[in-house]
Amino acid sequence: MLATALRQGISPATTLTSHPVSIYIGGRYWSVHNYEGEYLGPINLASATTYSDNSVFAQLTKLVGPANVVRTAHDVGITGHLQPYFAIGLGAEPVNPLEMARAYATFANDGQRVDGSIFGNSARAITTITGCHSEPVNKPMAKRVLTPAQSETVTQLLQGVVTSGTGKAAALPDRPVAGKTGTTENYGDAWFVGYTPQLAVAVWVGYPTKLKPMLTEFHGQPVAGGTFPALIWKTFAGSALKAMGPAGAPQTFAYPPSLYTAARRVTFRDGSIQLDNGYCRDTMEVVYFSTSGPRRTANCKLNEVEVPRVVGQTLAAAESRLQGQPLTPQLVYKPALPKQRVDIVLQQYPAKGRLSSFDRVTLVLAKPIHGVVPKVVGLSMRDARAKLLRVQLSPRVRGLSDGKSGRVTAQSPPPGVAAEPGMAVRLVVARG
Repeated sequence: MLATALRQGISPATTLTSHPVSIYIGGRYWSVHNYEGEYLGPINLASATTYSDNSVFAQLTKLVGPANVVRTAHDVGITGHLQPYFAIGLGAEPVNPLEMARAYATFANDGQRVDGSIFGNSARAITTITGCHSEPVNKPMAKRVLTPAQSETVTQLLQGVVTSGTGKAAALPDRPVAGKTGTTENYGDAWFVGYTPQLAVAVWVGYPTKLKPMLTEFHGQPVAGGTFPALIWKTFAGSALKAMGPAGAPQTFAYPPSLYTAARRVTFRDGSIQLDNGYCRDTMEVVYFSTSGPRRTANCKLNEVEVPRVVGQTLAAAESRLQGQPLTPQLVYKPALPKQRVDIVLQQYPAKGRLSSFDRVTLVLAKPIHGVVPKVVGLSMRDARAKLLRVQLSPRVRGLSDGKSGRVTAQSPPPGVAAEPGMAVRLVVARG
């Protein structure tokens, strides 16, 4: 998610508010809570990373778009299928430790993902090597997926997790470490994925055959990413780097360049982030690197309201719906077709979108040129016939039914629809 934000030119200096949030996602609200219910108020992305703030990163997902997070994850080395859910950055989609180690290695490798000349873009765990070759069988092939500045910024932020955040237990005494903790809400999975300039290691702790909350396993306390996973990472990585000899000697990470930034007020509109034109309601201030940020300005309106769709509703219901927005219904008519209902909205202009409060929405209804079919149910056949003939309609008996003798019990077409001279109205008459 951080890398996705950086790709879009969003600076880590961007400040969001850490608080319980509910994000509207297609017909329902998704509620996000922080670990142990702690919220830090206004906090920038750098600090939110250090303290693993779910609330801020849920808001960041909405800002950058979950589909873009999926794209970045695949670019840096995750090959498994990922759904673009809003909770993707908070552990909603499963990824195995091998792929996590490979993805974080891309950050350590200055933004270059390492593929294989034979296996391509795929993580491989090598268990045995047979045969003797003078040349490596599967040569490493570097593919740049992040700019050096982007990967260096991610690394700088992840160093803060280890020096002063949730991953302090993973710190090595003689070298810098970058990494990230992860803990699922039910304590069923705990992670620490970290790296030095030479080595990326992913540690997962959980029960291998079932999802079981680890509520007391860490000396009577829950297993979180900063407990067993961070400690295991420290023990393994420290030993592994020493075993590498001179190649594992302490090294420093490259420091990201200083870039100019500018704060801009934006809004999420029509599926994308757009600049506020001064009338938008749901806005946030985002700090962008100077050459980045949205190019499109939103067309928000003063006192803006959504235009509801009322086509197919009765006129009374449509007027009530529009006035409740509030918008002003305006009626226009077109000639009705025979048998067409005249109290139903046929079209509306505009059909959707947004207007200012009390703007007009034009509703199109059918206007009967020759009147409407009258109601004759309940009348005697004699009276029904006379009533229909007076408006130039043709009564015809189509069947008999039980009931009071001589009374009309049903008619087709029904009353209220558009009539035309000579139209047949079929009646069902009680035989008595």
